[in-house]
Amino acid sequence: MKKIIAGIGSLIVSYGLVYYLVLPTLFNYPRLERMTQRFEYTDEALWLFIFLSLWLFYWQWAQRKFWNVYFYLFYSCYFLLLFIMLFTKARAYHSFNLNPFELYLNNGQQISELILNVGYFIPLGCLYGFRASKVEAVVIALTTILGIETIQYVFYLGTFDIWDIITNFVGCAIGYQLCGLIKRWMI
Repeated sequence: MKKIIAGIGSLIVSYGLVYYLVLPTLFNYPRLERMTQRFEYTDEALWLFIFLSLWLFYWQWAQRKFWNVYFYLFYSCYFLLLFIMLFTKARAYHSFNLNPFELYLNNGQQISELILNVGYFIPLGCLYGFRASKVEAVVIALTTILGIETIQYVFYLGTFDIWDIITNFVGCAIGYQLCGLIKRWMI
């Protein structure tokens, strides 16, 4: 019965995330909107990925045993989606912002992007939490995030923004802490 309730909860959460947070944000970028329209079932694929990720995570959590195949499939899909979000949303866009006081939260889109910038990097922080110490995780996370921001700037794929660095790092830190909780739960 708990697995059915968890499945229904996962269904509701994934539906809400996809239709009220992810897709509205994607549609603010013309390239991503065109890309999602090429594949007729983009929203269903995103919804199914998030639903299965959450539900199967609960199953493993309840059994106190994680499946290797789950990690391989989850992180394969996650890295593909992360690559698409980070490197294909802008075409010939180039900007640089190191002013930490320049945070624009004037509308719902900017707040959604701030939330998603944190959320996108939670799984990456979890991945670092499996093998890295706190210091190693901080160094790896900052190196990864700075590398992503540099690539976006150098190749005209986005903005090198201090707030992206901060929010991405917060996501990694949350993921690292979640991984610690998961490891303690398993023992």
